[in-house]
Amino acid sequence: MKPFFEVVSHDGEVAYRANEHAQSAWGDDHVAGPAVVGLLAQVLEDEQHVEGFMPARTTFELLRAFKTVPTIVRTETIRTGSRIKVARADAFQNDTLVATAMHVQYRMSENAPGDRWRPDATVPAPPVDTDPSAVTWYHSDRVGWTSELEKHLNADRSTAWWNVLPMTADRPPSPYVRAVTTAEWTSLVTNLGTEWVGYINGDLTVALSRLPEGDWVGVREDSHIDTEGIAVGTTTLYDVHGPIGSGMVTALNNTRAFS
Repeated sequence: MKPFFEVVSHDGEVAYRANEHAQSAWGDDHVAGPAVVGLLAQVLEDEQHVEGFMPARTTFELLRAFKTVPTIVRTETIRTGSRIKVARADAFQNDTLVATAMHVQYRMSENAPGDRWRPDATVPAPPVDTDPSAVTWYHSDRVGWTSELEKHLNADRSTAWWNVLPMTADRPPSPYVRAVTTAEWTSLVTNLGTEWVGYINGDLTVALSRLPEGDWVGVREDSHIDTEGIAVGTTTLYDVHGPIGSGMVTALNNTRAFS
């Protein structure tokens, strides 16, 4: 599968240039949110991962339109402790900061004792064996499972699964990158409705209790709240075995982009 980005040299640094697979629906020269957060996640994992720690939370701020020009990503360590590590990644295009991420890793141990309430752990899994060529599956209550998003323009609860493309060539996405990239579809499944996707997210928070197993990661809508053009959406993230974490976005009305 062709990746989202080509690795290039720009001003003496390693840079990433998005290709057509990363194109956003919001503009011909815009890069889609999943590719943006996936790229930052890959660089963070490469440069800041600590063995024995879980990437428990990553919050992405999508500060400006992310274009198809060369992108330089730089990371720095904010805090290193015995149980918590915090790092930051910044993405620059033409010397302008266009996206940033705060990355929190926790040291793994054992679960705390005692019983706690848990939601239904049933996995809303798609019938991937019926179409081995499909890399995406979508579900809404009245339609069921299809590999075409356009069939789900309704007001039902939405679910999507994705076998994520690589960020860069000759490198399958890691479990963490798969989780983050799919989690960006929190904006898609919580803001999809009868009139397409009327909101654009300015951020994404991914919270993970564990990393996904296998190629497929799912995201199911848990809530959508909108008032005066501001929307908040939350999801549960899944692999084939059950829930792995949560996603959250805030978004604003962007229907003017269709006019």
